[in-house]
Amino acid sequence: MARVLLVDDDPGGLEIRKMLLERDGHRVSTATNVTSARNRFREITPECVILDLRLPSPEDGLALVREFRQTAPDVRIVVLAGWGADLDGRPEQKLVDEVLAKPVRSERLINAVAAVKKRA
Repeated sequence: MARVLLVDDDPGGLEIRKMLLERDGHRVSTATNVTSARNRFREITPECVILDLRLPSPEDGLALVREFRQTAPDVRIVVLAGWGADLDGRPEQKLVDEVLAKPVRSERLINAVAAVKKRA
């Protein structure tokens, strides 16, 4: 299964998604802010990042997308967006593998991570 970094500033949503992905067999690390996301990314070198774009502002998430893509060009980046317009027309849109609208269905989240193995 995949090494996943899950980044969200909503502790409740973070815990539910973490449990769901772990139940599916993935190794999940979490971060609740930009600083902890950067640190965890360096520590675990994830195969997939699931990132809430607003941490709390969209600029925070967009900065992480750029950094993660530059650091690890092959990492799968999945953005969770409550406001799809935050990414529309932005250069970072091309750096993201998939955008899932919040609230995201469990099956969609599992499938987004499963796509990591399909790339290999």
